[in-house]
Amino acid sequence: MMMKKFYLILTCVALCACGGGNKQQAVQSDGSVTIDNSNVITCDFDQVGEERTILLSEWVDDFQIVRFEDNDDAIFKMWWPHITENYVGIRQNRGAFKLFDRQGKYLGNIGNVGGGPGEYKNLYSEAIDEKNGWIYLASLGWKEYLYKYDLKGKYLGEVEMGEYLNKPKIQLLPDGNLAMVHMYFHDSNSTMMAATISPDGKVTKCPDIPKNLHITFRNPQFGGFNHEVWHYGCTDEMKFAYTISDTLYAYDHKTNHLKADFVMKNYRKSDDIYCIYFPLPNKYVTWVKGKGNIVTDLKTQQSYFFKLKNDFVGGLPINTQNSNGYIWAMYEPLQLMERIEKRLEESDCTDADKKVLKELYDSLDEDDNNIMFIGKLKK
Repeated sequence: MMMKKFYLILTCVALCACGGGNKQQAVQSDGSVTIDNSNVITCDFDQVGEERTILLSEWVDDFQIVRFEDNDDAIFKMWWPHITENYVGIRQNRGAFKLFDRQGKYLGNIGNVGGGPGEYKNLYSEAIDEKNGWIYLASLGWKEYLYKYDLKGKYLGEVEMGEYLNKPKIQLLPDGNLAMVHMYFHDSNSTMMAATISPDGKVTKCPDIPKNLHITFRNPQFGGFNHEVWHYGCTDEMKFAYTISDTLYAYDHKTNHLKADFVMKNYRKSDDIYCIYFPLPNKYVTWVKGKGNIVTDLKTQQSYFFKLKNDFVGGLPINTQNSNGYIWAMYEPLQLMERIEKRLEESDCTDADKKVLKELYDSLDEDDNNIMFIGKLKK
C-alpha cells in the first residue's frame, strides 16, 4: 500500500496554536517549520495516508502481563498509572496513590487522602525516582509545593515551588532532575509555566511563557480549570500540550527554554474537533476526535492512520495509551474476558491466537483485581 508522505510546512510565528493564515512554503526535507522561533515538525492532516494495522511487537520490547494482588488494601479504581522498571504506581480519583512492584505485589499507599501532612485531596501527576528511592506527587491545584515520599510511603516533606501550581505535570529526566509544567494564568499571580527541580530541591524557573498558551483564569466560559495539560513522559525531553492549543511544546531543561515541537494542521472540520498528542521515541501519535489515530514516523517521514494489534496476546486490539516510556492497557477481569470472547469469534483469529487467548481466559477470575498489559517502547 502506498502511503503519503507528511509535509513539513515552513510558516511564520502566527501559525501556532489557535491562529494562522500567513503565507506558507511547503518543503520536503528534514527541515522544520518555525513557530515561536522554534523548529517544528508539522503533519498535514489532508496528506495523511490510509489506515494500516501495526503489531504491538513492532513498537515495544519486554511485554508483560501484570496481575495485581487482590487483597482489600490492594484493590483500586485507576485514574492513571505510572510505570518504571521495577514499579507500577496507581493514581486514583480522590483516592490514595498505590504502589505495586512489577509482579503486581502491593507495597502500600503513598500518602493518603486528607488534610494533614503528606495528605492530599486529589492528584494530577507523579514521578518515581528509583535511583534515590523517592516518589513525587503533584496535587490537582492550589498548592505551592510538590509532595515527596520514600518508596515505603514515608513523607519526606514538601518541595516548595514559590507559587500556586495549576494542574501540574512532572517528569523525572535522565539526568536525575525533575521537570514541571503547569497551566499559566496570565490574569493571576503566575510567574512561570515550567521549571526544573534539582535532587536537592533547588527550583529554576523557565523564563518563557508562549502567548498561545495563556489562559484566562477569571473567564467562566473559556478559562481556568476547564482546560487540561496533556503529558505522557515517553521522551527524554518533557513534551506537553494544552487543550487550548493545537501545538505540542517541549521543555528543554538544559537550556531552560520552552519551544514549539509538533503540530497537526488542517484537521479541524468543526469547533468540537480536537486532537491529543502522544509523543513517542522517533514518532508522534495524534488522536483526532472522530477521525482516529495517526502516527507520524520521523524515520520514514510518513504519516498514516493506524490500528494497534496486540500480537503478544492473540491479536487483541489495544489502545495507544502510554506512560513514562511504556504502552499499557488496564482491564478488570470481566472486561478482559468479554474482549477475549469477542476476539475468538473474529474470522482472522488463528489457531495459534485461539490457544493463547483460551489459556489467558481460563486463568481469569472476575472477582480478582485488575490485570495490566505493559510493553516497553523501543528507542
